[in-house]
Amino acid sequence: MIYLTGDTHAGLDMLKLSKNELENSGIEMTEKDFLIITGDFGFPFTPDDIEEYETSNGRKGQYAFWMNWFRERKYKILFVDGNHDNHDWWKEQPVMEMFGGKVQVHPHAENVIHLMRGEVYTIEGKTFFTFGGAASTDKAHRKEGYSWWSGEEAAYAETEHALDNLERVGYKVDNIVTHTMPQSLSAQLRGFRFKQVPCSTAMFLNTVLETVQYDKWFCGHFHMDEVLAAKRLFIFYNTVHALDDLDGILKGEKTF
Repeated sequence: MIYLTGDTHAGLDMLKLSKNELENSGIEMTEKDFLIITGDFGFPFTPDDIEEYETSNGRKGQYAFWMNWFRERKYKILFVDGNHDNHDWWKEQPVMEMFGGKVQVHPHAENVIHLMRGEVYTIEGKTFFTFGGAASTDKAHRKEGYSWWSGEEAAYAETEHALDNLERVGYKVDNIVTHTMPQSLSAQLRGFRFKQVPCSTAMFLNTVLETVQYDKWFCGHFHMDEVLAAKRLFIFYNTVHALDDLDGILKGEKTF
């Protein structure tokens, strides 16, 4: 089964994945299951995480703690990148084929897999178009190359690669997974004007929204749990839901 949730922010928002929280939601994931995180995964985040992990051989630090935690999960953790991910580090990681598209397997936890921008995957018989990234609103409080990276925004080559793959599948997929949402939809969010900064990724997603036929769209980024039912779009943050349950939510039979 496939489950989805929102940003984890390098451990700051991991409570939703604790054993108690999952059990309270009636969720018990097995080795056959997948969890998709809709961006801002954050492992690793700063270069300090990587240096401490490597010099201690994975034995010291908060990052090492979480890497061990992930390795102990029975299920596979899949994620799209957000704006709060170390894009410079991920750019240097090897790329391989999985689920019919290009992925990066985390070198410190092989059950953690980066779903890359512009790819189309088939997972449990469903197709997924993925496109991570977004523009940070807090750059003034961060340092380029240390706690924010220019790679957070969509590059032209990435958007062209995405459109080529979407053309290959006839501009039709079952699901779309992104970090942010189309710029044209974000104005519908109450009280989140601060997220509506100029964002090339969100502008590109307008094109995806206008040209691609999809059943459901999933994103994170906005630190809220909400459904835009008219667009069949789910914004994840602190909830965890099975993909199979989302039709019931759209019908009002289940809560989000």
